[in-house]
Amino acid sequence: MSERSSSLVSSLRELVPDEVWAELTAYPVRHRRPGETLLRQGDPGTEVIVLVDGLVKIVHADRHGHERLLAFRGPGEILGEMALQSGDLRLAHVETMSTCKFSRILAADFRRLVRDHRLAGALAALTARRLREQTEVYDGDVVERLVMALLRLVEVSGGADSFSLTRDELAQHIGVGRKSVSKALVELGPGLVQVGRGRVRVVGVEGLRKVLDGGGG
Repeated sequence: MSERSSSLVSSLRELVPDEVWAELTAYPVRHRRPGETLLRQGDPGTEVIVLVDGLVKIVHADRHGHERLLAFRGPGEILGEMALQSGDLRLAHVETMSTCKFSRILAADFRRLVRDHRLAGALAALTARRLREQTEVYDGDVVERLVMALLRLVEVSGGADSFSLTRDELAQHIGVGRKSVSKALVELGPGLVQVGRGRVRVVGVEGLRKVLDGGGG
């Protein structure tokens, strides 16, 4: 499993030159507090968001209103580009998990940037990596899935160790029940992960990596 743990995530920032990223982030910067919605499921794709700082979660609600936490995104990410490019309605909410700084780029401007800087290839690569991430979240037993999710959180956040997150949300994300997550957290132990009311703290990143690589807790 060492191959999985060696490269957990990637962002658009990692796929484009500095000058292109500077242009993408040259639009007015906005701020939002934790718990706010940046993009809403079912809305048309009229703009994209470039996340400059902070952490967000991607949440999809099915027709019965049941939610699933699909992914976490951090600084350097672009959000909402798929609905804009396809012309479809948005398939998920984007909600802030921390204080966030971001820029909004309207559809016409974004399409111009994609054309002028030939970003189609980078966006396609980003989509492919996200699809791989969606597959890997179900790879392994419950402990391995949980560890992968926690390591992704640390990496996408830029190294943060405390997150506004519940056991239920972790269970949604890795596709298991809440009791299974609680059992996995006990198995990992407080030396690696500590969970309070609505908060998860990762205290042993290297230990989690060893678990994922088969070295035990």
